[in-house]
Amino acid sequence: MRGRHVDTGHGQIRVWTTDDRPGVLVLPGIRWSGRPLAEEIALGAPELPVAVADLPGVAGSAPGAAAGVGPAADALAQVAGALGVHAIVGLDMSCDLAAAVAGRVPHCGELVQVDPGYLAAAREMPPPDLTPRADGTHLSRLWQMVRNSHLFPPFSTRRAVPGRAEAPSAAALDRTVVAFAEHPEAFTALWQTWCRAGEDPFAGTRPAAVVVNSEDTGPTPVVRWTGRLSRAHGHPAPVQAPAGPPSAPAHDRARRSLPLAVEPSPATASSCAAASCATAPSGPAIVRGTAIRRDFLDTSAGQVHVRVAGDPEAPPLIALHSAPGSARLLEPLMRGLAPDFHVIAPDYPGNGESDKPWRDGVDIGRLADAMAEVAERRADGPVHLWGTHTGAVIALELCVRRPDLVRRAVLEAPPLLPAEFTSDILENYLPPLRADRFGSHLVRAWGMRHDMFLFWPWYRDRTAADRPLRVPRARELHDWTVGLLQSGPTYHLSYAAAFRYPTRDRLPELTVPALICAGPDDMLADNLPALRSAAPDGVTLASTPATCWYPDQDPAAVAETVRLYRDFLTAVP
Repeated sequence: MRGRHVDTGHGQIRVWTTDDRPGVLVLPGIRWSGRPLAEEIALGAPELPVAVADLPGVAGSAPGAAAGVGPAADALAQVAGALGVHAIVGLDMSCDLAAAVAGRVPHCGELVQVDPGYLAAAREMPPPDLTPRADGTHLSRLWQMVRNSHLFPPFSTRRAVPGRAEAPSAAALDRTVVAFAEHPEAFTALWQTWCRAGEDPFAGTRPAAVVVNSEDTGPTPVVRWTGRLSRAHGHPAPVQAPAGPPSAPAHDRARRSLPLAVEPSPATASSCAAASCATAPSGPAIVRGTAIRRDFLDTSAGQVHVRVAGDPEAPPLIALHSAPGSARLLEPLMRGLAPDFHVIAPDYPGNGESDKPWRDGVDIGRLADAMAEVAERRADGPVHLWGTHTGAVIALELCVRRPDLVRRAVLEAPPLLPAEFTSDILENYLPPLRADRFGSHLVRAWGMRHDMFLFWPWYRDRTAADRPLRVPRARELHDWTVGLLQSGPTYHLSYAAAFRYPTRDRLPELTVPALICAGPDDMLADNLPALRSAAPDGVTLASTPATCWYPDQDPAAVAETVRLYRDFLTAVP
C-alpha cells in the first residue's frame, strides 16, 4: 500500500492505493480514514485494486473543499479522473457524496453505497463539536464517536446487534481519530457537506447505485460490499481523454485526466470548478510564495512524508524538526524561509506521517542516512540544512557523514547533557504511548505535551523545574498533540536516539560552515557554553531572539531570528 497526493483545483487530496492501477475509488465515512481502511480492504479483498481517499479536511487532504458539496465532489472527481477508476464506493456518511462524484466522472460505470443509514441519522443531528478544549477532552469525545460507529447501529449507543463488522484494532481506530483531528474546524464543514450532498444541483450522468444496507444490523463487513463490485472493474482500462459532462464547454470536454503531483494553474482550477468537470490539463505549474504542499518520497526506510514550500528553482534547504512530533510545527519557519529557499521538511521514519519501519530502536546515523536520501531525491546538488533539537544532531551527523551533500547548516540547540541527566531522561522522559480500546493514550499524550511547556524535564512537576513559558492556547496545544499522536508507539525512537547521540565527540569533526544557536526560551539554551567549547574553529555560535517554532514568541523577534538564519545561509564563503 502506498500513499500519494493528487492535486486538484481545490487543493491536494491524499489517496492510499493497493495497486499501481486501482479500478475503484473508495470514499470513507465516519468510521474510517484513508490509510486504515485501505489496509482493511487489502486484508479482506487482496485481489481488489483500490484507491481510498482521505476526504477534504481529513489528514493530508486540504480542508478547503470540505465546506461545500460542489468543491468536495469536484475535487474527488478530479482524483477519480487522475487515477482512471471505473467504480466509486461511498461508505456510510459518504454515500450521497459518492453519487455526486460519480456523476462528474464520465467513465464511471459503477456506484456502490454502503450503510446509508448513518447518513440518514446524521441529518437529524447537529455536527459534533471538535473545537479544541484546554483539557483535551474533545479528543476523547471524538474517539468515542468513531469507536461507537463500529459497535452500534447508526448513531445509537445502547446495544450492539449480531451481524455487524468486527471493530478495528485500537491502532487502526487511532489512525482514524488522529486523521479527523488534524483539521478540527474542517470536520464540522465536512459533516455538513456529507448531509447536504444529496442536494447536489449538478445533473451528471451517474450509474445506478448498488446499495448495501445493513439497516439495524450495524456496520457492514468490508468483504460483504467488496463482493458486490463487478470484477470487470478491478483494473481500469488505459486512461483516455473522457468526454466532459453535458454542461461543459467544448474546450473542457477535450481535457485530459489530471496527473498525479501536478498543480493546475489558478485559471484552470477556476474554470474546472465552474464546469464541475472531473479533469484538468496536465501542464505543471511552479508553486511559489508561502503555499505548503505535501508529498511522499520512496526511500530505503519506506515512504517519507514531506512538506515543501518555495520556488523549486531556489536553493534547496532541508528543515529537520524536533522529536517527538512531525514537521508541521515548522510551517511558520518554512513560510519565513520560502522567499529565499526551496524548503523541504520531512517527517523522520517513525515520526509524523512517514512509515514506521523500526520498532526496537534507531540511531542518529540511520536517520541521517534517510535524510540524505531525501536530499538526493529532491535536490540537484548540495543542500542547506536547518535542524532543531533532534533535527540539529541529525543535521550534524549528516554534515559529518556527507559533507559533499551540505552547503551550510544551522544547528539549533543540539542536546548536550551530563551523563547522569541523560540516563534520567532515557528512563523517564519517553513512556510508552500505545493506543488502547478506551483511548486513554489520548489523555497521556495531551498531558505530556501540556507539561512540556511547564517543566524541564516534563516529568519533574516541581517548582524547581519550572520553565519561563505559558501553556499554549488550546488550538496550538492540539496541533502539538496531534503531531505526537501521528508518531504513535514509535514516537520515542528518534527522541531517544538524540539523547544518546555523542554530540561532544562528533561536533569536532564538523567541517561544513555551521551556525549553532538557541533562543532564550529554549530549555537547551544552557548547552551553548558546552557546545562552544566542543565546536571546531570556524563554527559560529549565537543566541537568537526567538525560537521560531514555539508558540507565543514575539513576532518581531521571530522575524529577526529568521533574518539571522537567512543571512548566515546566504553568506558568501
